[in-house]
Amino acid sequence: MPAAGGVVGCATVRSLAPVLAAALLALVPASPAAAVVSQGAFRMGADALWSRGVQGGGEQVAIIDQGFAGLDAAIAAGELPPRSEMRAVSFDARHGLDGRDELDLPTEHGTRMAEIVHDVAPRARLVLVNYNTVAEFARAAEWAAAEGIPVVSHSNSFLDGPFDGTGPAARAVDAAAARGVLWVNSAGNFAQRHWAGRTGPADVGVPFDVGPAGAWLALHLTRRDAAADAGFVVERREPDGTWSVRATARPSGPVSVAVPPMRAEGGTWRVRILPAAVHTDVELFSLTVGFGDLAVPEGSVPTPADAAGALAVAAVPWTGEAVAPYSSRGPAEDGRAVPALAAPTYVTSNPAYPGTAGTSAATAHAAGAAALLREERRRAGLPHDAASLRQVLVASARDVDAPGPDAATGAGLLRLDVTPPRVRLLRVRARGRLVVRARDDGTLDRVEVEVPGVRTIRARRAELGVGLRGLPRRVRAVTVTARDMAGNTWRRRVAVAARP
Repeated sequence: MPAAGGVVGCATVRSLAPVLAAALLALVPASPAAAVVSQGAFRMGADALWSRGVQGGGEQVAIIDQGFAGLDAAIAAGELPPRSEMRAVSFDARHGLDGRDELDLPTEHGTRMAEIVHDVAPRARLVLVNYNTVAEFARAAEWAAAEGIPVVSHSNSFLDGPFDGTGPAARAVDAAAARGVLWVNSAGNFAQRHWAGRTGPADVGVPFDVGPAGAWLALHLTRRDAAADAGFVVERREPDGTWSVRATARPSGPVSVAVPPMRAEGGTWRVRILPAAVHTDVELFSLTVGFGDLAVPEGSVPTPADAAGALAVAAVPWTGEAVAPYSSRGPAEDGRAVPALAAPTYVTSNPAYPGTAGTSAATAHAAGAAALLREERRRAGLPHDAASLRQVLVASARDVDAPGPDAATGAGLLRLDVTPPRVRLLRVRARGRLVVRARDDGTLDRVEVEVPGVRTIRARRAELGVGLRGLPRRVRAVTVTARDMAGNTWRRRVAVAARP
């Protein structure tokens, strides 16, 4: 059965239409290494560092995950280096490196994450490490620290509390961080699959819908007060309107009870939280199905993203700036601000898996970015310890949500390239034209000229010419904007000379 504590990774979405996937890939150039490169690498401006020869050389990144099934296929497809250029260590005593997911099935999750790290930092050495139980996770974290691996990417969560940074998984992360590891962890995908409330003298019902086809269910309830009692049953509404008990939670940790994964046929279901002699605040996490309008996004960050030593990463689809609706929100249970920042998701790093999503993918991007930053600072003689890397990554993030740090995206969207495009403006007077020429160390997103009240002309190419003859007399100036993929923007108002 699944690992104790409810290990949870991201979803690899296969539903993205092939035509759309091809269109997205066409927007970005090829990388120095992998056959197909995640769009997220360019969204962060990693290519600006590549252009300066910074590709992760001399760095190591450990991808700690549940399993690495499909590894040879990814290598054969050119999406990962040969096995001889990577290191692999398994702490999963039952299943080995292929591992098993929360449904006890072989998982390629770690392979997908390794592909993304390789896309961002193609010269970094990848260290593949897997585990199954919380105890094995702790041993994996201790091993990575003992090996002196400076950056760890961990795109999983445990759903048994506490979620205040004091649980066993969080302590393992803090121990690794204390030994110099920059631990990059997914914030979790539970904004829509988290409920919070309070036990009392009567039942508390939390309904959910599994849809007509049914679904796998796995539910975890954690109580804030360790001395209090809290339990629940899972029930299904029968055709006659009555509720029947289908599963009863059992202890899964010192402050948690859980129902292991079970198949649920279609229909309406609910969690019925049982009366408690001692009332306490409780949190309910669902592995698979959401709670609809009853979901509580606030405080939905599970462990070990709650660890003080973790750099918790939220998810923003690479094509936009709004946080993904599923991305877990802070704060941590003890009030600390999480996540630290956000990174791109919903990307294609392997054409066989278009639309790899979740805070998992965001975390792999952030870990690869940390490897690039570490190489750049090391070569420049600048501090490149974990604390320095964290400070620079957070300080250079681009604010994309509420002003200042927030509970959805932290400091903002991770950005390695902080320099706006360089723009040259040429007036070709004989033809009454304004020519805009833009250059960038990374990838240009667009160049545009806005004629107030008339039109806006946009192009994805580096040069754009706009005719200025025949404009209305009221137009005294146009606005020229150049923006790169990392979101850095150059903008200037240009006076329009008198027209004949």
